[in-house]
Amino acid sequence: MKKKLTIAILFLLTSWSLQAQLLYKIDGKNLKETSYVYGTIHLMPKKDFVISEAIKTAFKSCDELTMEIDLNIDLKTQIEIVQSSILPNGKTIADITTKENSERIRNFCIDSLNWKESKYNKMSRFKPFFLTSLITQELIGKSKSYEIEFKKLAKKNKIPAKGLETIQFQMKLMNEVSDEEHIKMLLQGLNKDNSEFNKLLSAYLKKDLDLLGTLMNNAELSPEFYSNLIVKRNQKWIPIISELIQNKSAFIAVGAAHLPGEKGVLNLLREAGYTITPVE
Repeated sequence: MKKKLTIAILFLLTSWSLQAQLLYKIDGKNLKETSYVYGTIHLMPKKDFVISEAIKTAFKSCDELTMEIDLNIDLKTQIEIVQSSILPNGKTIADITTKENSERIRNFCIDSLNWKESKYNKMSRFKPFFLTSLITQELIGKSKSYEIEFKKLAKKNKIPAKGLETIQFQMKLMNEVSDEEHIKMLLQGLNKDNSEFNKLLSAYLKKDLDLLGTLMNNAELSPEFYSNLIVKRNQKWIPIISELIQNKSAFIAVGAAHLPGEKGVLNLLREAGYTITPVE
């Protein structure tokens, strides 16, 4: 349950140039050492997962691993996350959307995912963003997460791991988005062939951040949703990253959707005076 919970939270969450890259060097501005930023996909089929030699080399050259959150989550925090993921006052998905939407979600879970009625009744108590993640995991099947694998690699190489923000902060941002928006995102993912996710995965495997950015913009997310989950967090991270890399080298791994565009991490780092160079 802990692994599924971590992946689900992570799941909830292009380059300024046309280069197809995911790994970038951070230099300049009198930095003593080179740091790196890598765009991850939080969940992908196990068969497609790989950590290249270039990534391993960059990783091992750094003094610290920094991801969106620190995955060393204690039991108390895990309980808080579960409690925050459940709809309040005993409500279910049926209580926060139309009957048509509710039936579509229920039928998909039972008919396409082969969930028993009892399992759906249990899962329908979760907030829609969490249910979206669980459904995506079911559709993907055997999967891996860069964040979990990087955590293992950090432990193996005795590199400390930290987070740019707390998981409580991520949950707070998710809860600020309306149920209507979360339901919209949930409904978009109800395809047995997992077509929407597969489009993102294909762009990611091609290391095409421009296409990832385009797919995100075409996802019909509200400005509120995009601002809360992408823009605000990018802006918050830059001063944290600047302080982090001032006196040590860091391998910074965040969701690839955070890298592209004028308000993406790569351009914000450039605007802060750093030299950003594509590696792979």
